[in-house]
Amino acid sequence: MTHKTESHSMNYTAESLTRLAHRVLSSFGCADVEASIVSDHLVQANLAGHDSHGIGMLPMYGAQLRDGNLIANQTPQFLQRNGAVSVVDARKGFGHHMTILALDHAMETIAENGVAILALRNSGHISRVGTYSEYCASRGYVSIHMVNVIGHDPVVAPFGAREGGFSTNPISMAMPHDGKAEPLLDMATSMVAFGKIRVAHNKGEQLPPGWVLDAEGMDTIDPAPMATDKIGALSAFGAHKGSGLGIFAELMAGALAGTNTIAQAATFPNGVHNNMLSIILDPAAFDDPQAVSERASTYGDFIRSRQPAKGREAVLLPGDPENISRAERSAHGVPVDDETIRQILETARDFEVPEEDLADILEAS
Repeated sequence: MTHKTESHSMNYTAESLTRLAHRVLSSFGCADVEASIVSDHLVQANLAGHDSHGIGMLPMYGAQLRDGNLIANQTPQFLQRNGAVSVVDARKGFGHHMTILALDHAMETIAENGVAILALRNSGHISRVGTYSEYCASRGYVSIHMVNVIGHDPVVAPFGAREGGFSTNPISMAMPHDGKAEPLLDMATSMVAFGKIRVAHNKGEQLPPGWVLDAEGMDTIDPAPMATDKIGALSAFGAHKGSGLGIFAELMAGALAGTNTIAQAATFPNGVHNNMLSIILDPAAFDDPQAVSERASTYGDFIRSRQPAKGREAVLLPGDPENISRAERSAHGVPVDDETIRQILETARDFEVPEEDLADILEAS
């Protein structure tokens, strides 16, 4: 096993992490609007407990910018609209920003059709997909999002394989309730997102069994080969069932909504581009929206009322863990390991951010 010195974590205020991310993104050339959207997205991912999609992504974004595979302040290209279907090319722009613009464009069809279907292509990393379910829910809409990942070799092994056949290919969906997404499902079709392997490696931690396969297709708890050299593969969740969902996310987002799957797409340095298929539904097209919301809420209460299994404190709905994390981290700060902070500060220096601009930004909680 590869050993790594354990990295310590410190809790920082969300506000100071947002300021740090905004400053780094500004050094990337992002205008204030884009830097604000991306920094808020990343820190909200940290608050929700998804550190794999939080501010630790900034070094990768810096590397992609240098390679020309991510473009600041891009304008998406609205390719075509066919009834409720909108096709948008993000043109390698920051996915956090491009996706919001594309969703706004697609949702223009809802008034007439009761539904909007978005095919988003060629986007920079869109990060936490649940953010877009929350965005749609805030407007009162049900939504389903499926994403594929191209630009690098596949990192998730299909069931029975020892090498990758698709990437983490996330799926998210949510019901709206009082302007919020409740419940909210936000999941990779791998056992975990690749970023969780990076976070474990940065912290010097071993992995839980079942997350990663080694080069022979056997289970391993060492994150280093995968985190540093992409040796081995992530495991699909749920054996053949999760593998099947990952394959269909590839087909829906890549073959249908995009222009290529990971089998056809070219690889490039620090490669992460996304295609996404989004289906956005207006409850009013089905019934009174309040009645739909009440039925969903009643069912959620029903699930939470189930007696927990031995050793469990409560039965949770999808999205409850994120809400618990937000409350905890808002009150006590966001834990970020020293190695991740070091990598971010190193990236900032590479983009010529003066040391004095960074010295007083971070605040311990």
